[in-house]
Amino acid sequence: MRAYVRLELRRLARMPGLLIFAVLMPLLSYLLFTNLHGLTGQDRDVAATYTMVSMAGYGAIGALLNYASGVVVDRSIGWMRQLRLTPLSPVRVVVGKGLAAMVTAIVPVVALCVAGVIVNGVRLGPVQWLAIVPLLWFGALPFALLGLGMGYLATAQTVQPLNLLVYLGMSVVGGLWLPLDALPGWVAAVGRWLPTHAYADMSWQVAFGGSPTITDLLTLAGWMVAFTGLAVVGFRRSVRSTASL
Repeated sequence: MRAYVRLELRRLARMPGLLIFAVLMPLLSYLLFTNLHGLTGQDRDVAATYTMVSMAGYGAIGALLNYASGVVVDRSIGWMRQLRLTPLSPVRVVVGKGLAAMVTAIVPVVALCVAGVIVNGVRLGPVQWLAIVPLLWFGALPFALLGLGMGYLATAQTVQPLNLLVYLGMSVVGGLWLPLDALPGWVAAVGRWLPTHAYADMSWQVAFGGSPTITDLLTLAGWMVAFTGLAVVGFRRSVRSTASL
């Protein structure tokens, strides 16, 4: 599987536009949210830290979903048929693609944390930084698997609208754009169980002096199992469809 991951990383190096988009949009949103007085309803220093985590997560999720859902292109060029001829199992193909996708997630995480420090003067302790950056990076893995699942199951015409709908829907309802307290009660109740909220809340807890909760960890783990199943099922279905051609 190592050779497969290395190959995917080389392919990633040919897609600089993906990383630019994943960094630029969250960065501009961060600057907007933290410099328009009262937009988040929080104290400015609190908002700077809270939104830094939100937008770093938003960028990481966007990068993963866009990269992973690019498997639609793999299907169209016959790459899935080639993988079927290798000894790699469906689970290994899915995990390998997911690991390669994780490289895209670290870029917006680092960029937003740097912007938080330089632009808005976010000050956290060394232990907090050492916890937040890995949580935002590795905690985003379920979204790589979600992107793979959608990419394997969707068509070239439907994958981008589906990707955008899931991305924005989960981000808004999960509290990445506005705190859940600012959303209608029923929306907030749903948002607390979304993977986006559990993912970001782990880092919010650390940023404000706490630690990740068992609820967040279990919620994210549950979604990861579900998204892994979706990706494996999608891969098998995609392989069957290419085999029939």
